Formats: sequence, structure tokens, C-alpha cells
Amino acid sequence: MIHITQQDCARDAKRYYAVADYYSEGQESIGSWGGKAASRLGLTGMVDKFSFERLCDNLHPHAGTALTAWTNIDRTVGYDFTFSVSLLYAMSSDQDILEAFRGAVDETMREMEAEIKTRVRKKRQDTDRTTGNMAWVEFIHTTSRPVDGIPDPQLHAHVFVFNTTFDEEESRWKAGQFRDLKRDAPYFQAAFRVRLANRLQDLGFGVEPKRDDFEIAGIRPDVLKRFLF
Repeated sequence: MIHITQQDCARDAKRYYAVADYYSEGQESIGSWGGKAASRLGLTGMVDKFSFERLCDNLHPHAGTALTAWTNIDRTVGYDFTFSVSLLYAMSSDQDILEAFRGAVDETMREMEAEIKTRVRKKRQDTDRTTGNMAWVEFIHTTSRPVDGIPDPQLHAHVFVFNTTFDEEESRWKAGQFRDLKRDAPYFQAAFRVRLANRLQDLGFGVEPKRDDFEIAGIRPDVLKRFLF
């Protein structure tokens, strides 16, 4: 499943880096950079707090100057793309399953990255231009928000995408146009599920197709119902 949530507050966006208060200790990993725009900014590998917070504030991570022209306090900071699956990893802690999940997430994010656009308003134009580059950080979690103080097992990823993209034609950083990506979320969700199902089958797991999803063969119905996300 994929949920896309707009984030309009830099202070709240910075919490994605911190250990979230509703997760059990040790149940999440330090994030990693992704996307062509991140590489262009010199951001690769494990995310660091300083660079992450500078991007949240719309600042170049190294120069400290304003990244895009729009610096108002009510600007859109970025978008949280949340990918989630069910119980399989929690029941086995198999690292191959985790890597299959992350691979499906990464491939889907790169497909979305190819579609990102920015607004074009120079010379009285009123159109959008495909830029094909985004900057994001992937945070992996293995539990969900707790009920009565007890978290449920749930492998999921918060992929926080910053609201910036580089326009090659204008040679500057600009805000992204995420409208089409949000509109096409059902397609990307289906693509993610297919990628994950294929990777799990390659690992030897049985997959049972559902109407718009799949389940792993052999997990009892009562367990699935208990942890239905």
C-alpha cells in the first residue's frame, strides 16, 4: 500500500529524522538518501541530520543559501510516501525479505522520479516541464503506532521527498509538481505490489493473488485479520 501525505511544516518534517515517539526502541533504521536530485546536491549514503534539516528549511545542504525561490513559512516542505506490507518479515526477520521490500520501494520511487515536473512561468508560459529528478530519504520501520502502548509488527517505509527539483533548461532549483504523482498513486501502488510479489516469489515464497493485492501462502486467516493494515 502507498499513502502520500503533504508536509507543510519544516519543524514537523524534521521529526522524520529523529526517533519517532510511537516506535519501539531499535525498531527503525537511520535513513538513506535517494534520487538524482540528492546526488546532484552531493547527498549519498546514510542521511545526516545537518543536511536533512537544511533541506527541510529550503537551504542548500552545503552552501547554506536558499535552494528554491519560494521561502515563505507556509511553503510545502515535501511529501511522505509511505509504503507498507504485512506480517511476513515480522514472523521471520529474514533479511532477504527486507531487501526485497526495499528493492521494490526503490524501483517504484525511481519510476515516480522519472515523472516529476516543475512549473514553467517564464515568458508568460503557463505549463509544466518534466525534470526527472527528486531528492528523498528512506526510513525503514518494523512496527506500527502502538495500541494501548503495544506496537504491532508492520514492515513499512517512510520515503520523505523534498519539494525541490532541478530544472535543467532554467539551470536552477525549483519546487516540484506532485499533483500528477498523487493522481496516479493507484497505478504506482499496483506496480509496487507486483514488484514485491515477484521478488518474494524469487525467494521461494508462495503468493496468492487477491483482487487488487496479494497474500503470502501459509499465513493463517485469523492472523491476517488480526494484523490487517
